[in-house]
Amino acid sequence: MRYLFLLLIVLTSSCRDESVPLELTGKTMGTTYRILIASSKESSNLSETHAQIESKLIQINALMSTYDSESEISRFNRAKPGDPFNLHSDTADVLAFSLALADKTGGAFDPTIGPLVELWGFGPTKTTGRAPADDRIQRVKQQIGYQSLQLDTGAPAVETPIGRQLDFSATAKGFAVDALAAILTQQGYSNFLVEIGGELLGAGEKRPGQPWRVAIEMPSTAAREIYRAFPLTDSAIATSGDYRNYFESNGQRFSHTIDPRTGYPITHATTSVTVVAPTTMEADGWATALNVLGPVAGMQLAADQNLAVVMLIFEQNELKALESAAFKDYLAQSL
Repeated sequence: MRYLFLLLIVLTSSCRDESVPLELTGKTMGTTYRILIASSKESSNLSETHAQIESKLIQINALMSTYDSESEISRFNRAKPGDPFNLHSDTADVLAFSLALADKTGGAFDPTIGPLVELWGFGPTKTTGRAPADDRIQRVKQQIGYQSLQLDTGAPAVETPIGRQLDFSATAKGFAVDALAAILTQQGYSNFLVEIGGELLGAGEKRPGQPWRVAIEMPSTAAREIYRAFPLTDSAIATSGDYRNYFESNGQRFSHTIDPRTGYPITHATTSVTVVAPTTMEADGWATALNVLGPVAGMQLAADQNLAVVMLIFEQNELKALESAAFKDYLAQSL
């Protein structure tokens, strides 16, 4: 989700005692990753675990990065139309989730949005600064449409329809967080926090009786301030916001969040959407989709899907928060 800003802050203790979590850090997917492991007693295989984590992240980049011209997704995007294209199982899993989410959101989420992202200057070439002409937007919009993708999960493979290009910017980092959490679990770790670019998954506790804590950031282009902090227990969280990645042209502000149904950046009052979900890929994708839908349709869908959601919106120069019933239930159970 390279063009979705995930604005969450991990709250960690600064005290130096034996219960301070072990930490693994590095760079990946155009950002950084951070892993906190709660118990020093679990450190015997830490080097091996770190090596597995680095290897997995390299693999995910090689599969899903649109910034790597030789990645699997980049090769699909320039493949000959009409031919089946064999996919790695990880890529197929992300595509299957993306297509299901596209259906549930009526196309507000669409994994074929790549050409529009590139047209508006938020893709790999980053040619921002001026809005494209309306007729050009309409031409490129003809290349968008998840419905034409036919995924064969048995192979796995997907047919390459004319003009369709995959873009997993709204799901790949979430998938990567989940993949790292799976490695940690397989290695015997039970209390950890995984973060990539602001998307997090928390398992177990930071220390006995003390859960991991995260915070939703206030939407501001200046200093970072906290809207709400709360525990994150055996759950994942992701935020989609439009207040750090945008450009201005002729006095108008253009968000990086583009509605694939219209071809244009969103213009409604939503500034950030945070989702708490069982997996980070779910939180990642839903945060993007609900941000596109906006406060009315987005919160209605959140209610229909029983999603734990916080929307921060600006109305009449005033910040307002919309919290779904599922989010309120999550807080009640975790506090």
